[in-house]
Amino acid sequence: MNLLAGWTMDMWSPIINLFSFIPNYGWMIIVFTIILKLVLSPLDIWQRKVSRDSMMKQQRLQPQIQKLQKQYGNNRELLNKKTMALYKKEGYNVIGSCLSMFINMALTLFIFFTLFTGLAEISQDKTYKQYETLEETYKTTFVQELQKTDDSITEYAQVNQLINAEIENYKAEAEQTLIDAGTAEPTEEQVNAKAYELVVTNEYAEVLQIAQQAVATKYEEIKDSWLWVDSIWRPETYQSGFGNFNDFYSMANLGSKFGENPDRINEISREYNFVTEDIQQKYSSWNGYFILAILAGVITYFSFMLTQNNTLTKKEKKQEPVNGKFVNGQRKEDASNAQQTKGMNALKYIMPIIMIIFVLFYSTAFALYIVTNSLMSVFISLACIKIFEIWDKKKANKDKNPKVEYSR
Repeated sequence: MNLLAGWTMDMWSPIINLFSFIPNYGWMIIVFTIILKLVLSPLDIWQRKVSRDSMMKQQRLQPQIQKLQKQYGNNRELLNKKTMALYKKEGYNVIGSCLSMFINMALTLFIFFTLFTGLAEISQDKTYKQYETLEETYKTTFVQELQKTDDSITEYAQVNQLINAEIENYKAEAEQTLIDAGTAEPTEEQVNAKAYELVVTNEYAEVLQIAQQAVATKYEEIKDSWLWVDSIWRPETYQSGFGNFNDFYSMANLGSKFGENPDRINEISREYNFVTEDIQQKYSSWNGYFILAILAGVITYFSFMLTQNNTLTKKEKKQEPVNGKFVNGQRKEDASNAQQTKGMNALKYIMPIIMIIFVLFYSTAFALYIVTNSLMSVFISLACIKIFEIWDKKKANKDKNPKVEYSR
């Protein structure tokens, strides 16, 4: 994924933001996915038709291929030559269906993995910018409240200076508190962080409470929720809707963002819980109920079932195999068809599991893409079934009633 990082957000973010007239980011992802799927649907339908036509033509040629196998079965080179001649005569292109499938699959995988990486980067960016907004609210409120008693305070840097001046007075108490809590040899960083906590909660408790309330109010204005999900930037699981600093560090990818600026990371780690305490308490319950994971698995499985059935001809569906053979003199199942069917059977179980894993371990934003994309695939498969039925009926009528040209 690192190979894709760095440019995928720049590619996908402007496209998704074309739907910024939709006020909710979750619905933006859904609408974007529907439009993207519709734009790509002609290629998808073409690939399905090519694969279906190829399979039907192969079935029609099967009796002739079996005849060649009986005649030239002992001469592999001659058999291949005769088979290729038959394919050429009947206009059957073995590579054609494979090429269409390869093009469709390559494009699908490209979109999937670049969008996955892009949404991951968007999620990191949104998570950090969201905290920046909350942090700014916290600092602004802190300054405004202190100005009521000391109008010389005009910026938060002055507040930090006041707090840092008091930290030395609380270090001994902080160290003893840490030891009593089970930290045998507290580091200087731990002691400073604990001392900062004691200063803020003791000296500025009232101001801190007002600032935290202002932050909680601001979060209600800027949070990216969706229906039952508190935050679309977190997985729709039992995880809380708003995490602690360790969660934030991972979600915002602070190590990469500020790897060369550890002071900023230390600042955030020291103040994060004070800035977000009220929010963490309010959104401490589950961010979701695994609904999207279940939908992703079920819909992906159903989509593969439709795709698999859609590639079969009516004749093949009516045949009843017994021990791998077709009764009443019908053909044996072609080896290549059997291999393809075996592969599809494996995929219809593997792909739902993969989609569930993506939903469980990555953001709800990407889960919404997966579920919507899978649902659109089902609709397209159903549409293809109807379209192919219409084409088959037209072809059957044309074969029954061929046009006869008369000449004078």
